[in-house]
Amino acid sequence: MAESAHIARIKKNAKRDNIDLTVLPFLASALADIQKIFTQTISGVPTFSNATRIDTHVHPVPSWFHDLQPLAGGRETPSWDILSHFNFMLSHSITRSILCISTPQANAFPGDKPKTRALARILNEFTSALVTVYPDRFSFLAVTALPYVEESIAEVRYALNELGAVGVGVLTNHEALYPGDKMFRPLWEYLQNRSSEREIIFIHPTDPLMKVDGRLVDSKPSPLRSGLGEFYFETARAISSITASRTIIEFPKLHWRISHGAGAFPDIEDRFLLGVPMDAEEAWKIYATRAGPVYPRQIKGLLAHDVPVSQFVFGTDYPYGIGFWDVDANIAGLADADFLSPEEKDGIFHGNARELWKGKIGGV
Repeated sequence: MAESAHIARIKKNAKRDNIDLTVLPFLASALADIQKIFTQTISGVPTFSNATRIDTHVHPVPSWFHDLQPLAGGRETPSWDILSHFNFMLSHSITRSILCISTPQANAFPGDKPKTRALARILNEFTSALVTVYPDRFSFLAVTALPYVEESIAEVRYALNELGAVGVGVLTNHEALYPGDKMFRPLWEYLQNRSSEREIIFIHPTDPLMKVDGRLVDSKPSPLRSGLGEFYFETARAISSITASRTIIEFPKLHWRISHGAGAFPDIEDRFLLGVPMDAEEAWKIYATRAGPVYPRQIKGLLAHDVPVSQFVFGTDYPYGIGFWDVDANIAGLADADFLSPEEKDGIFHGNARELWKGKIGGV
């Protein structure tokens, strides 16, 4: 079969950017999956005429990525396909999903820069293909090649400028380095200096690691799988990292979206900020204006910590949340919440996301 223009473009741009895609043992499968997005005809695609919600926490799972990472957070990585995703969206009145590859993103080959760069590129090409073919349903957040910073700047530039990404997704740690680490400052400086009103950074948890004698080792203290609790502590560590390092203060254009209701951070927030008294007041203001969670049950705790409803956006964690919690009950819990007004619910379900990504995700 002759190589398509889409695949030729991917290879050409990777070569231009000095990325060797051939280091990926599953490259043929990955390119075939991308080509399939452009050529397949999906029968039974639902109509979305009455859908209004925007799902800001969604993870496509290419088949080869599933094989590469069969477990996520200690649990089997779910399968995924476009039609099932559309049917899920329709059943929950979702008109648009903002896609971001889940853990480990491009960190499946710790210590291997060529493979990390190549995986970041092929993941971004895959997700961009979904957006190109289904622009009314999907937007996407680019993954990076972190902890390789210069390579990440180049990848983020490519994804934002050429592939149409509407933000950047990072993990709570990349090979044991947290987002506030001084090594990562050039990436935040690049985003801060772009000619845009704001840049969206989505932080998603991953397994905790630490470096010991130059080796990465699992630092999960509990025998329980990470998804049952450690992800929430990881999220708290990441927020603590960008706060203590003053990253949230020194880069005011960056708007941080924190998954899973900010994890364990609301419970430690008061005590943590005692350690940075000079920045505590400003940090409080930033949490209320440029940082915010997606929705789980911690919403009352976050409201009690003076995070306004305007900072909440709706996210399902599809398909990883399926079978882990009752997604239908979670969404109904928000729709029926008696402590939120109808206007506030509309904001969480779609208005806040449209304001955050204004002009970038359609329908604004």
